[in-house]
Amino acid sequence: MASLDLASIRTIVVTGGAGFVGSHIVDDLLAHCPAARVRVLDSFTYAADLSNLDAALATGRVTLHEGDVGNLDLVTEVLKDAELVVHAAGESHVERSFSVPERFTLANALGTQVLVEAMGRRDVPLMIHVGSAEVYGAGDGRPLGEDAALLPDNPHAASKAAAEMLIAGVRSAFGLDIRVLRPSNIVGTRQNPEKLLPRFLELAAVGRPLTVHGDGLQRRAFLAMGDFCAALRAVIVHGAENTTYNVAGEETHDILTVARMVLDAVPEPTAGVEFVAGRPFQASRPPLGTSKLRTLGWRPESTLARELPALAAWYGARIPAGLRRQLRHVPTLAPRRIQAVTQPAGSSLFRSLESH
Repeated sequence: MASLDLASIRTIVVTGGAGFVGSHIVDDLLAHCPAARVRVLDSFTYAADLSNLDAALATGRVTLHEGDVGNLDLVTEVLKDAELVVHAAGESHVERSFSVPERFTLANALGTQVLVEAMGRRDVPLMIHVGSAEVYGAGDGRPLGEDAALLPDNPHAASKAAAEMLIAGVRSAFGLDIRVLRPSNIVGTRQNPEKLLPRFLELAAVGRPLTVHGDGLQRRAFLAMGDFCAALRAVIVHGAENTTYNVAGEETHDILTVARMVLDAVPEPTAGVEFVAGRPFQASRPPLGTSKLRTLGWRPESTLARELPALAAWYGARIPAGLRRQLRHVPTLAPRRIQAVTQPAGSSLFRSLESH
């Protein structure tokens, strides 16, 4: 399959388009694909927010479809005449994956398999699958290229690795072009506060201690949302058929350093850092080799330090000043415990598989 010219694309489908990453993808493609209309498919779990699409919907070029990516009939209908699918739907919170691993298998692995089948039925020319660098596991500290072994060490990573294996098992046999992006930790606005950076920023904004798991020395690579969207476009236009690309910024930071950077970025006095018990298997993540993506002309333009002032202002603005003062004196404020949510056997995914 040939790569696509952004200016000539007419119909794009973005799964998970009301979520953090998906909504930014929608905005970016609307800006760079002037002739395109975008269909958003989203099941509106707790991590999605319709307000993320306010600007996109105001263009009149976006239609919204509510439903599960595992519903084969629905997905097949949404993909009609699509020229590009960007698959950003799925569960993404590592800690939550230990509580409800079955949801991650359903959404990330089996949901992807259903989407790929629908893509084959509709002869969609190109799909970009938003994977995760979590599939590599802890590594040994050296930069990892795309040919490194997949050694997931948590249920989220395992479900993302399974999705990639399911893609690999069918794309060549059925003549599909599915390109995979494996990003490191993406940072930007609209992210759910269960994630590290928005959690730190919101706690700091109300003067509460930043809760750090374990000793805080676990290292992470961070990627600005703008750099991720630029990588996505580079792969659409210049990428090779059925190829996988790492996407990461040039720096890694340990969690304690990130906490200190947040405290410096938030303009009000804060209460410092509070160490809490570590989550299961919380390991450092290896740096990623991005030479393959760089051959397409992509380079990261931003850093975590450069992004933080704007992010601190955005997340801080979500908390009214009066409420901020109130919350500062609430002694038990902390990230809420994750509640297990099970998916019944009568869900749309199982119905789709049974009817198929």
